Amino acid sequence: MNKLIVALIAGALATVAAAQTAAPAAPAMAAPAMAAPAAPAPLTTKEKQQAAQAATTAGSGSSASTMKTATEQAKNTAASKKVEKMSKADKNAAIKDVNTKMVNPNNSAGAGATAVMQKETTAASKEVPKSKTNLNTPEAQKALQKAATP
Repeated sequence: MNKLIVALIAGALATVAAAQTAAPAAPAMAAPAMAAPAAPAPLTTKEKQQAAQAATTAGSGSSASTMKTATEQAKNTAASKKVEKMSKADKNAAIKDVNTKMVNPNNSAGAGATAVMQKETTAASKEVPKSKTNLNTPEAQKALQKAATP
């Protein structure tokens, strides 16, 4: 087993050393067939403007395209302007309606019955004495230790 580990480490070191060596140099004389391609002629300002215009108007082809997004926003804005806005009185009436119904949806008697039930529950909870647990006793420490261990 030790020989295997030593062989693996030696192989890893050899691989790292081989990876860090320089690449073989190019031949001194390049073949005429491998000549560098000629650089393209530089674009004129007008050609650059046309290329930029074509790229801008083409868009990305997805929903993230600026032109598509702008047209969708324009349509949505036009549609939202057609919708009639609620008056302040209508908003207040709608809010009051929701508030009266959602105080306690399980109580069909309404908000008054909910308030009475809350008062009764509060009074009943105040009648129950508070119990203070003393955790400094040895029995309590043992119970906590027992509960903490699986």
